[in-house]
Amino acid sequence: MSNFSKRAIWMAVNSGHGDRLVQISREHASLAKQLIEEGKQLSEVAVTKMKARINQLRVERDQILKQFEEGMR
Repeated sequence: MSNFSKRAIWMAVNSGHGDRLVQISREHASLAKQLIEEGKQLSEVAVTKMKARINQLRVERDQILKQFEEGMR
């Protein structure tokens, strides 16, 4: 997990990116919950796809937050 300052996170959430960051958080949490609760019943392909999607969401989140972290320097 990348480390971003609280200030950069606050600035990003209160910018035009705030709604997307909330969407990312909700989808990530939903996928993680589903993997925890149903992981053993899901096919290996489904689990792989869900993990890949979680990774995509993390990358997108980090790209957004990085803009604000770098802007503070």
